[in-house]
Amino acid sequence: MSPRDSVVYVVPDKMGGMMNIVANLLAYRRPDDLAYHAVLTHNHLHTDTRFAAPLAADSQTTIEYTLPVENLHAVMRRVVRAVPAGGGVYVAGDLLDLAVASTHDFGKAVVYMLHGDTEYYYDLAVKHEPIVHAFIAYSRRMYDELVARLPHRRSTIFHLPYGIPLPAVARQAAPGALRVVYAGRFEQQQKGVFDLPEIDRALKALGIDVAWTVAGAGPDEAALKARWAFNPNVRWLGQLSTPELIAQYIAQDVFVLPTRHEGFPVALLEAMAAGVPPVVSDIASGIPEIVAADNGVRVPVGDVAAYANAIASLAANRDRLESLSAAARRDVAARFDIRDRAADYQELYARWRDLYQPMTPGRHLQYGSRLDNPWIPNPVVRLVRSAIRAAR
Repeated sequence: MSPRDSVVYVVPDKMGGMMNIVANLLAYRRPDDLAYHAVLTHNHLHTDTRFAAPLAADSQTTIEYTLPVENLHAVMRRVVRAVPAGGGVYVAGDLLDLAVASTHDFGKAVVYMLHGDTEYYYDLAVKHEPIVHAFIAYSRRMYDELVARLPHRRSTIFHLPYGIPLPAVARQAAPGALRVVYAGRFEQQQKGVFDLPEIDRALKALGIDVAWTVAGAGPDEAALKARWAFNPNVRWLGQLSTPELIAQYIAQDVFVLPTRHEGFPVALLEAMAAGVPPVVSDIASGIPEIVAADNGVRVPVGDVAAYANAIASLAANRDRLESLSAAARRDVAARFDIRDRAADYQELYARWRDLYQPMTPGRHLQYGSRLDNPWIPNPVVRLVRSAIRAAR
């Protein structure tokens, strides 16, 4: 029996927007002629919370590795062995996934899914353009930027916003202090989480009492808690599953996201779908396509006073809050229902035969240092690099 054509998602094994997007695309796919597989990659030198749930795939495999201690080629060979034979689509989203595709032609169309509006993802796209058959950009900003950098690839760059499951129930108005929630990665560089305690201080200075709920995890968790120690009433919920998070959203009033950069933020869509209007940074990617004047508030990046004033305004004007709430839920339901968006992705995957072209000689890219060579035994590379790390 010949192998069945398939879609293979290769994605880092950690909680976050990237994993949620893939999980939803798998869970809400419609029946088609393709099998669906998930290959999760986990670097033991990273401290992110691992994704600990089964995906709605025909198979799910996890590749364990330790980079940059190991020989990169040894790690890539593990990924290669996990990819089922046959035609179809190989969906990449990060460096390791693309490196594997650049050294091994699976007979599948390589689709690179950009996960952020940053130089890192654009640089990956430009470097790997010779081996990528199609690009997916979540936001209009990311699409325009990619077309500007790869104008000759315009016909194979696709603007495909993803979707989310729509919760059956929405938030309800409640008297008392405004209920404010942040959910996401605890990281200052991208998410701007150190603004949260400063927003709280500014609200206290305005005489506004709010009840804060904070969910998530990340490298700056200890620093964030230390900065926010002045308020013992902040509810710290830790890392929640998506169903647990949705249950929290429906008991909130305002979603706050002081982010510095995004692609197309999952948590924002999930909160709005539950009827929780956002106060969010007015960044170029994603936000303008989601948040308008009638369903949320956009404020300048890093402007703590503007955040506090926007939240205070909603605390004082509950009628406006309810109007924003209804519009947020309505707009997400109309435009970002996962059942519709997953179908768009499947339509692209179904075109894989038109997109795919065999890799030509000379397209293989070079990675790593002199120790990253296929012929060097991995135990030797581990020994040398471990010794170097220990000596530092």
